[in-house]
Amino acid sequence: MKRLIVTGPRQVEFDDAPIPECPRDGVLVKADVTAISAGTEIRVYRWIPVDDEGKMLHGGMPFPDGPTENGYSMVGEVVEVGADVQGFAVGERVFLSGTHKEYEAAPASEVVKLPDSIPTEQAVMLNLLGVAHIALRTGQPAPGENAAVVGLGVIGQSAVAWCRAFGFPTVGIDLDGGRLEAAKAMGANAVVSPADAEFQSRMDDVFGGDGADLVIEAASTWRAIRTSMDIVRPGGRVVVIARHTDRPDYNPVGHPYLSKRITLRTAYGYEDPGQRWDRARCTRLAVEMLSRGELAIEPMITHSVAWRELPDIYRRLDEGELGILGVVVRWT
Repeated sequence: MKRLIVTGPRQVEFDDAPIPECPRDGVLVKADVTAISAGTEIRVYRWIPVDDEGKMLHGGMPFPDGPTENGYSMVGEVVEVGADVQGFAVGERVFLSGTHKEYEAAPASEVVKLPDSIPTEQAVMLNLLGVAHIALRTGQPAPGENAAVVGLGVIGQSAVAWCRAFGFPTVGIDLDGGRLEAAKAMGANAVVSPADAEFQSRMDDVFGGDGADLVIEAASTWRAIRTSMDIVRPGGRVVVIARHTDRPDYNPVGHPYLSKRITLRTAYGYEDPGQRWDRARCTRLAVEMLSRGELAIEPMITHSVAWRELPDIYRRLDEGELGILGVVVRWT
């Protein structure tokens, strides 16, 4: 089978690998589409570790000493079911956390059956939606509160979709006009660029001079965290959803931030299995809301490409092509 591997800084290729064996407790899936998580995947494409020592590729994965696969979102067809598995059948359409390749094997507990009511190009965004879902729950907004999303890539757009679905008035903030327009189409109540000379007065107008109750930062820069801390209300919450490898050029606990009594939280990973909002329950909720049309994400899906085009999409994202948001990669 064909699979994408990253072999070094900005070096990707396709190699031929054996089709995985179907585990007794799992299923073997033939990929229909995969999706690109631009922030995570381009950091890997650039060969950037998440720690100063250069030992970790992700939070719980050591930095590779050789080629590594990339990506974590796949929709495909079940082609084999393990001997110990019940509830799955060959031919069913499913979602799983697969990398960019033609086949993936996974435990049945980590595979989600999809209703016909969800288009494949939306279903493949489930893990990206999950990242934003975790951030919103981490921020714990109360009924009647408002939100701002700083950074309107595919994760930020997903956060806008969740805020809209749960009824929180939301402002989208980004430097790029195209991303602002996409957020408006996603249901943001207002969109503003921090480069706008009237940015602060716009924020005062939108939030009645009080500031945002909750700000979700999804831009992967400390400059965006600073903007988030500037616009949040006294006593408000800032949730950092994005992985950061840069350093702050300001004092996040100095003036005026200390006196604002800001709660600054990070969002990473679901609750432990069996907890109220673990991966299974969060994913099930997303599937139900997509199926009912309550989670509207079509405007954030901007590109559909053949698998051979993956290296070019990576290059364009690396070079800063901001018009690329949700990317669906076709394998059939």
